[in-house]
Amino acid sequence: MNNSTDIPNVSPLTLDKDELEPKFVETIRLILSAIICSIGIVGNLLVVIITGTNRANKTAVHKYILNLAIADIGVLAICYPLTLIKAADPFQWPLGKVFCEVFYPLSDIFYSASIGSIVAITIDRHLAIVRGMTSHRSLSVAKWVIMGVWVLGFLVVVVPLYFVMEFIEDKEKGTIDCTPVWPNNASNKSYVISLTIFWYLLPLALILWAYRQIGRKIRASKLLHKKINNMRGSYKTEKKKKFDKANTKALKILVPVVITFAVTMFPFHVFQIVSLFVIVRKVKYIWVVYNICTILLLSNSAANPIIYSLVSAEFRQRFKDIFSLNWQRLCQEPMKRKTDSSFSYRFSTIQVQSPNPDRETKV
Repeated sequence: MNNSTDIPNVSPLTLDKDELEPKFVETIRLILSAIICSIGIVGNLLVVIITGTNRANKTAVHKYILNLAIADIGVLAICYPLTLIKAADPFQWPLGKVFCEVFYPLSDIFYSASIGSIVAITIDRHLAIVRGMTSHRSLSVAKWVIMGVWVLGFLVVVVPLYFVMEFIEDKEKGTIDCTPVWPNNASNKSYVISLTIFWYLLPLALILWAYRQIGRKIRASKLLHKKINNMRGSYKTEKKKKFDKANTKALKILVPVVITFAVTMFPFHVFQIVSLFVIVRKVKYIWVVYNICTILLLSNSAANPIIYSLVSAEFRQRFKDIFSLNWQRLCQEPMKRKTDSSFSYRFSTIQVQSPNPDRETKV
């Protein structure tokens, strides 16, 4: 995050630039981050187009995925460029006082909204598969959940920064800085630790718990359907198989998103916590380590469209429609194939509370 990612105890005025990061490493980093940002922005824009069209086939998860894509575009197109501007010359802030004190802290809201959207998708699937919430009810609460994600992110992440963000202009030294100035070290530690807890550890724990519950429900459902099938013969066996298969696929689609979130965010949060208690300036090339963590954090926002294209046949087809400029087909409702293997179906499947093989899953 832009305003909570400055490396403590490291001053670019006291260290030679090569001690922070060798020139060739900086070049590789900038090229790599440019590639990641370009792929991520284009990919998430395509997701916005895909989820924004075809209003006839909306589900709550479509809304959460749209919100996730918008938040990730904000991370890639707004947050990271600001990080580069700040890192290029930490003591020559070029964007002025208003941008420093108002918009620079506000940019951190995109990180929290991205994480909140992933959690919302997981909870929605838990309520649908485990608790049996109907797709209509799930869709009706989605807009309030999305609003809550942004409001909570603003209150928890952004508001504290408004109290400490300062525009410091020193005419004698010729420096202009834009940085949070905490009243004491304890308040800085509290803020960073709370971000790690509320925007990584707690979401990850909640997601893992929800997936464990979903996995148990799906396994129990399969066992129950198998017993019923043995008692009643092969009556509408295909319906039951299709039902369980769709729920399993819904879980498999979400797993890569969560794994990517856990793996790419972990180094950054570890670095943040360690740097609170260790004098990191003693570590040679610490800036390289920091930038690796930042690039991993960045890749989390670029990876989701790639995941969708790999695991969802519908998204792959939609991407093809966009690249072939087939707008008419793009806006049409996806065909309900006999296998119901579309992205919409997998994500909107609802686990029945009773083993009724005649009940169809609504899209």
